[in-house]
Amino acid sequence: MASNMYIVPMKRSATVWIATVSTMLLPLFFGLFLYFFEDAGWLPSAVLLLTLAPVSVVTWLLAPRTLMIDRNALTVGRRMQPVEISLGDIVRVERVESKVVRRAIRKMGNGGMWAYTGRYYHSSVGNYQLFATELRNLILIETHDKKYVISSVDTHMYRMLRDCVETKA
Repeated sequence: MASNMYIVPMKRSATVWIATVSTMLLPLFFGLFLYFFEDAGWLPSAVLLLTLAPVSVVTWLLAPRTLMIDRNALTVGRRMQPVEISLGDIVRVERVESKVVRRAIRKMGNGGMWAYTGRYYHSSVGNYQLFATELRNLILIETHDKKYVISSVDTHMYRMLRDCVETKA
């Protein structure tokens, strides 16, 4: 069955890497600064580390890694809880500009640590779920009841999704 699958790795942009590294290192440096120069003791450093470690692990587990399309579904591959979108439910596929993410209201999500993920709202799209590793090459996928925005540099993946919608019409 693997021959019927088309898999595209999602590569992280430089912006995502910078956000990830800075989010992990700046609190650690701040904790060390408090400990050595402000004589605040070990408690602030421990609180920062105990807060940062679970957040880093959860965002890493939920970050999109691959897009996989087969005969029945588009799957956003993640280490934990992959998201499956049935091809039969897709009613619209189109490219969207990065402003759909940059100017969106983040209802609950992650703005760059390992990826851009979560639930967002934009006036031109409405509510949507975001799975992106870069803010270019964004694709809006609308189903009967949900909307998704994913990033994919692969034009073949986009054409396969468009063909899926056009064959139903």
